[in-house]
Amino acid sequence: MDNLGEKIRQTRESKKMTIEDLSAKTKISVAVLRDIEKGKFDRYKGDEAYVKMYLKKISQALDMDSEQLTEQYIELTREIELEDLKEKEMLEEHNEEIVKKGKKFSFKAPQLTRKPSVYEDKSHVTIIRAAIILVLVCLVIVVIWFGFYATRSKTEEPAKPENQLTVEGEVDPVPDTSSPDTSGDNQNTTEETVQFTRNDFLDYSFVLPADATTFTLKIEYNAPCWAQMRVNDEIYDQFVSKIYHENEDGDTEVVELTFDVNDFESLDLRNGNNRGHRYYINNQEVPLTDEDKNTNQDRPVDVILTLEKE
Repeated sequence: MDNLGEKIRQTRESKKMTIEDLSAKTKISVAVLRDIEKGKFDRYKGDEAYVKMYLKKISQALDMDSEQLTEQYIELTREIELEDLKEKEMLEEHNEEIVKKGKKFSFKAPQLTRKPSVYEDKSHVTIIRAAIILVLVCLVIVVIWFGFYATRSKTEEPAKPENQLTVEGEVDPVPDTSSPDTSGDNQNTTEETVQFTRNDFLDYSFVLPADATTFTLKIEYNAPCWAQMRVNDEIYDQFVSKIYHENEDGDTEVVELTFDVNDFESLDLRNGNNRGHRYYINNQEVPLTDEDKNTNQDRPVDVILTLEKE
């Protein structure tokens, strides 16, 4: 996979062309071009038609042989399929071994509780026990996860001033004659601290205040959706890859993550669909366009957020 992407990168550099120049010329996002040059074609399974179209645009922009690039890509997809097939076969063999071992081993009821004859003809009891244990483990994990994020949310709340008082009843405010009341203006200024720039479809850059050391990303899943996150081109372990908002009739599922500005460059959020999800940075919503909201609603999409630093 690296050979094809490396060939494209070398051709681009030989023409003194940056990846941003190639993006402007082909109308392909910078993130996708980086994946192609790094040979990360396995991230686009099921989207082979789009990749072929991207390669055709790239070959035209770099004066490369379009048919040759397409043939190399087809060979790579075959290699990926063969690797997946081998992994599937190995997994099936492993599962068969586990089943064989499971047949040789059987549980017997303790002598002090119930007679063995009670369980001799009820092998399904073992399955029920395993299912109950699995459910209990999942519940423990969910409780720990919610407790962790609830604790972190509380610690991130700003401390209230010691001299702030809460009074019940009617209180006559004392007018401040030294300066006009600009609390409303200040509040609006504080909220609008993040600046966004749209680079491409679901591809945004953002700028934080100069003194910011951390920022918070909030994701609202409004429909069942599988998701995976990469930060700085690496799988981000703090984000759980799973199906969010599994119950369509339930409340919106919210995920909040905090990042260090010095360690963060960009993230790529891979969603299984594009059905009304919302994204916030420091509680300020990313201004998605109608194209971002209404395109590929039932197809996998990549939401790309890049931090611009001075």
